[in-house]
Amino acid sequence: MKLIIMRKLKPSRYNLTVPSSTNLVLIYNTLSGAILRCNSKFVADLNTKNLDADLEKIMHEQGFLVSPDTDELAVYRGIHNHWKSGKEKVEFNMLLTYDCNFACPYCYQGRGEAGKKIHGFKSMSPSMISSFKEFVKMTVLERNPKTLELILYGGEPMLRAYDAMRTTDELSEWVNDVGMKFKLQMLSNGSLITKEFIEWADQFRMRLQVPIDGDRDMHNKMRFYVKDKRGSFDDVTDGVLSFVRGTNVETHIRISLTNETYPTMINMLDQLKSKDLTHIYTDFCYITAFTEACDAYKNHVIPDTKLFSVMPELWRAAHERGFRLDIRPSPQALPCSSIADGSYIIDPFGDVYKCWELVGQKKHVVGTLSDNGVFTKTAVYGDVLKRDPTMIDQCSRHIFLPSCAGGCVCKASWLHNTYHAAGCGTENFLLPDKVKLFAELAKSPKTLVMSDGLFAQLVDGRIEPKMKHCYTLV
Repeated sequence: MKLIIMRKLKPSRYNLTVPSSTNLVLIYNTLSGAILRCNSKFVADLNTKNLDADLEKIMHEQGFLVSPDTDELAVYRGIHNHWKSGKEKVEFNMLLTYDCNFACPYCYQGRGEAGKKIHGFKSMSPSMISSFKEFVKMTVLERNPKTLELILYGGEPMLRAYDAMRTTDELSEWVNDVGMKFKLQMLSNGSLITKEFIEWADQFRMRLQVPIDGDRDMHNKMRFYVKDKRGSFDDVTDGVLSFVRGTNVETHIRISLTNETYPTMINMLDQLKSKDLTHIYTDFCYITAFTEACDAYKNHVIPDTKLFSVMPELWRAAHERGFRLDIRPSPQALPCSSIADGSYIIDPFGDVYKCWELVGQKKHVVGTLSDNGVFTKTAVYGDVLKRDPTMIDQCSRHIFLPSCAGGCVCKASWLHNTYHAAGCGTENFLLPDKVKLFAELAKSPKTLVMSDGLFAQLVDGRIEPKMKHCYTLV
């Protein structure tokens, strides 16, 4: 008879304890994404492995306890490498044009003379669009991913709306024929989007991101038209944000927080609610000044200490007014799509980049497209793909690693002149508040035990890792 030796499980190294109330705490496992609400005795029993068999089994299933020989850093490295390989999806950012009908002061691509010098406001030619489509098809057939995602991007992509729609129609039909999923996303200033365009986008369940920079007066100072300097708040809110109501277009407003804008945020939420726009997602984000084009704007960037105090307040204010929030904390396989093999940003010159904030900066070009869609990589491509946060000492030891995936690649390059350094952003500071607010809003937690001095509820269970499009989108 073979002797079976049962070995006690051990607490996960990724159990993050978050104070919840006077007598209760939350435990969030950054690797599994599970959230537990419990009392101090349960925490003690969990850490001393003093749970009964049924509870121990549940804690193991949810990732709070792991086998004694489990190397969780290696587990995360496996998740990271799988997503980096591009087997889940390929992502093509079609930078249709560097031109824009706005002149936002913090534009990282450059406006005015800076934009003329960097990119000359160039748009994709018919031959470049053809090359782009050939590149997409060749890459998909070569990789055979589960999903193809097309992101319409600029400049302002709606300046080339016909090309955007025609390319989407062709590629979506082709993807359907080869038998895989197709997803569509667009980043737009919202001023040129028509009701007819939204009706077209509805069939693709498009994810749309439109920036709003504070209340009407503040937004109009920050986001105005090039030609007449007229503000755009009412054009955007009475236009596209109204058009998407009742459609399948998932609409997020990217709300930029700066020293000037954040004091107007409550008034902005009230103005949006007065326009009956609570069907949109409110994504509060921070402005960076990583690039030469927006370096002059760095004095307006909100200090981290202030950002981390006001962000949770704004989440709550948005929720209280009925807006949608997308703050469910989740494991992040990658900090963003910039270090995924199979993620590309193609600009009108045929230059290929990995990060939205680095477009137009030639030293960050990872390759070029030929006239027939053939992609030729530069050495930068391989350098970016070598980035592995589990091999960065500061990251590998951190409990937040599965939630931040090493942080912003652009920030790492900006601060350390290398892709292979920590790019710490908001996750280290805002994750506990995300956990607390999500737990408060959870509608049906499952009580696991409430006896003998023990109390534990599973607020939400294990979830699959995700990949953000941009680390700075909080």
